[in-house]
Amino acid sequence: MGLPRRPAIVFGALHLVSAALVGTGVFAGLPDRYGPVDAGAAVLIALLVGSGVGLLGGTRWSFRVAVAASSVTLAMGLLLVGALALSASYLAGIYGPVGRGGAVLFVLVAALVLPYLVALPAAELVWLRRSKPLPDEEASR
Repeated sequence: MGLPRRPAIVFGALHLVSAALVGTGVFAGLPDRYGPVDAGAAVLIALLVGSGVGLLGGTRWSFRVAVAASSVTLAMGLLLVGALALSASYLAGIYGPVGRGGAVLFVLVAALVLPYLVALPAAELVWLRRSKPLPDEEASR
């Protein structure tokens, strides 16, 4: 199709790992259910699993789904890191020494989120932009 096979396999596997981590973090790690968080996580997991399977299988639609999954993951990751940073600064500023413990926890969660929900999708979007597949009519020549 035009996408290099080795990077497609690596990114496909990483998408499946990211989907598993998001699912575990949201549905097993959070003590309480909140509709917008659960819905966002479900959409993200579906996109990541779909693009992971498509990239591993070398399907025709894998490029479009991978771009969509990476874009949505990057946007949600940046939103989450921003919310965690804002919450950490609020806790540390309002509650002083007591709030610093919660702020440290939020900073730790942000550090754990950055590789999978910010760095990976950003790197993948750069890779996808460089290796855009040929249209079907050009690829058949």
